[in-house]
Amino acid sequence: MCGICGIVTLDAPPEIETVRAMTDALAHRGPDGDGFFSDVGVALGHRRLSIIDLSHAGDQPFAHQETGLQLIHNGEIYNYRELRVELEAKGHRFHSATDTEVVLAAYLEWGEACVSRFNGMWAFAIWDPRHRRLFASRDRFGVKPFYYRYTDGRLTFASELKAFRADAAHGPLRANASIVRDYIELDRFDHTTETFFAGIEQLPPAHSLTVDHRGLTLTRYWSLERRDPPAGDPIELVRELFFDAVRLRLRADVRVGTALSGGIDSSAVACTVDHLLRTEAANARPVGERQATFTAYFDVPGYDERPYAHAVVDRTMASPSWVSFSDNDLVSVLPSIVESHDEPFRSTSICAGWFVMRAAREAGVTVVLDGQGGDEVFAGYPAYLPARLRDVLGRGNVSLLAREIKEQAAVFGVGHAGRVLARTVTPARLENYLRARRSGSSDLVGNALRDVATHDERVHSPFPDHLRTLMTRVLTVRGLPELLHAEDRNSMAHSLEARVPFLDYRLVELAYSLDGRDLVHGAFTKRAIRSALKDVLPASVAARTDKLGFATPEAVWFRGALGSFANDVFASSAFADRGFVDPATARARLTAHRNGSVEAGFELWRALNTELWARAFLDGERR
Repeated sequence: MCGICGIVTLDAPPEIETVRAMTDALAHRGPDGDGFFSDVGVALGHRRLSIIDLSHAGDQPFAHQETGLQLIHNGEIYNYRELRVELEAKGHRFHSATDTEVVLAAYLEWGEACVSRFNGMWAFAIWDPRHRRLFASRDRFGVKPFYYRYTDGRLTFASELKAFRADAAHGPLRANASIVRDYIELDRFDHTTETFFAGIEQLPPAHSLTVDHRGLTLTRYWSLERRDPPAGDPIELVRELFFDAVRLRLRADVRVGTALSGGIDSSAVACTVDHLLRTEAANARPVGERQATFTAYFDVPGYDERPYAHAVVDRTMASPSWVSFSDNDLVSVLPSIVESHDEPFRSTSICAGWFVMRAAREAGVTVVLDGQGGDEVFAGYPAYLPARLRDVLGRGNVSLLAREIKEQAAVFGVGHAGRVLARTVTPARLENYLRARRSGSSDLVGNALRDVATHDERVHSPFPDHLRTLMTRVLTVRGLPELLHAEDRNSMAHSLEARVPFLDYRLVELAYSLDGRDLVHGAFTKRAIRSALKDVLPASVAARTDKLGFATPEAVWFRGALGSFANDVFASSAFADRGFVDPATARARLTAHRNGSVEAGFELWRALNTELWARAFLDGERR
């Protein structure tokens, strides 16, 4: 895990000093060393966090002596050992034990198509002097970031947006007004290739980028497609692939721990690690004698998942760390968290992840496994219940529809089941509009954004059913991208690598080939993973039907120290002059929430976070 950056302007002098400054901005991503390469037309920078082969043989940029290729790599290729054996059979020789050298050999052997052979998370760039070409790529789901700006034949790229502050060629960073409005009004972000900064984009997941004398070209190398259901028992296949996904992500030469919320996904990871520790000790060596787990909790009714996390700890004999913080604690570190993330984010639940990652690093862990992606891959969100019913209704299977509604009523209550049924026949566009109106988000839009257009959500789904179409939307546009953004920034802020087994592409392809009833059935989401791991998970966790989603008591905090802090921000002249948020509306809604006359949602956080982000990145930039 590392930080990468570079500038390519073909046939021009290398901008090595600018790249050095950009690399300094990424120091937290790689505290174990830095490295640089420059030649006519290109300058590359790297910060290293040593994970595999801790020797200097893994330093980057990584050079291929015969061809002059230069590679900077952020991430891990988990199947590097298997690829290395294949490449050695083809005559390649290796001088390190790194996955980085395997990437370079794979590029030499298979060219740009090499990425289709990788199982992992990555953002890398290869300078090929033979063709005066830069080739860059990002993993299938965008676990690792890659940002770039391309203007008049000049490419600037980096792992984080803050590095672009060091590039004086374009002046201070400027806000992308349409993205800011999307966030404030529609609660959307990371839903397009655009960022909160004008002119800077992100390389889409599952894409590669090439810059040469013909210009810049983007190429998609993988897509989620319709596949035939698997032959044999699909649940057993899910089990085998999930075990292997975790097994591969335990490969490291440093200590590995687990983020444990108590939900099904993180519990599945922790319990599988324990299973491997007991049955395949050699493969689980980086875990140590006892698995280290890290759990956030809050002594607020409805926000404490410790009973479920305790069930996992007791079953696995893990060595747990319990992490909590108050609204006063949050206010004191908010500037650091905002700086870490580069862009505004959805809610204070993201801040909980920041505290968990800090605790893991302080405990001596360098790699953390997390359950991120489980809801998106195996249909874990409540919104998937009406999507499943819509498919059943569309097939005219009235008796099955009645049974599923009855099962939901038995678990959630008649009122909840009725609301699910209502959502089954409500158009998504109307539902989104009504949600924005109910939350008051539309009224929060300030004068500076009133005439700015928002983005439509365009989702291509190859699937004919409502369930997998919605799953695709959440996986690629509305949900997972923003969560992965937060996962990367929270972990890397503390020089920590986060790995997500649920996003092994083999497991994703399998999950999206399953029948709807294997994903959602009655009141139960994630049926396949529950069934596959029923002998591994504690019974209380496997049977959970509630969904907290790593929630924090945000509403409570806005009636305490966080609310007082927000009140000061909303009353400031800088907030009013900025014009992103209507100050009178923000103050009125905060006051109504604090006196209990309304229960404000995430919109108060978005108003506050927007201003904190603007102060950090748009006002008096630090270079």
